[in-house]
Amino acid sequence: MKIARQAVQGGTRRRLALAFFALAAWAAAPVAHAQNAAPHLYLTTEQLAPLNMSDDNGKTMRGIAVDRLTELMRRAGVDYKIEMMAWNRALEMARHQSDTCVFSTARTPERENSFKWMGPIAKGEWVMFGPAEKQGKVGNLDQVKGARIGGYLGDAAAHYLEDLGYPVVESYSDDVTLKNLLAGRLDYWVSSRRAAHAIIADAHAEGRVVQLFHLKAVEYYLACNPQVGDELLNSLRASLKQMMADGSFDKAENKYDR
Repeated sequence: MKIARQAVQGGTRRRLALAFFALAAWAAAPVAHAQNAAPHLYLTTEQLAPLNMSDDNGKTMRGIAVDRLTELMRRAGVDYKIEMMAWNRALEMARHQSDTCVFSTARTPERENSFKWMGPIAKGEWVMFGPAEKQGKVGNLDQVKGARIGGYLGDAAAHYLEDLGYPVVESYSDDVTLKNLLAGRLDYWVSSRRAAHAIIADAHAEGRVVQLFHLKAVEYYLACNPQVGDELLNSLRASLKQMMADGSFDKAENKYDR
């Protein structure tokens, strides 16, 4: 009887061990599947012509940076989704959400340690705009001291001026800043050159608001949450080098040049 009980107990232990290993294998299966799946990124951005644009409330994305990133993701085999939103929200989501990157992002000292950087994916220029009657009369920052300068919330160009000691009246978009300038509530407007010219054209304000002087040349990047993997980013960097070598990088620039 003792031998029989030992045999039964041994068989029970073996069955329990088999059941445990089967359960462990079942639990591990989704993890293995996820590891073999294509990497995924959530990309946030804003309206910033001609880099990032949408004409139908975000359903269709286009622009220099959008086209380049779309091709980058294809070449690197990365699954992705792009969503357009207010810039400050786009920036904060990438800062705090593990699978998220934001573009087109100026690489500034205050942002440097908050992200992992891939690029540059585009170039730009920060410019001071003002009423047409100021053209030829105002040509540098010293001449706008004490003036009411407008920019938009979270914009690196606005922060650049603030760091130099020039207070900026921030609004939620450059469209609103332009309206305030036209209404006389602001004296000047700091913005990205090509984006501002597109906004001026859309508002039929050519001839009333003009470019006064250059502030700074900038490069724009894909800025990723620190938890985005280095292997994925290195794959994107390799694809970016390929695009520069085969001419497809410049093709996007020429398509939207204005």
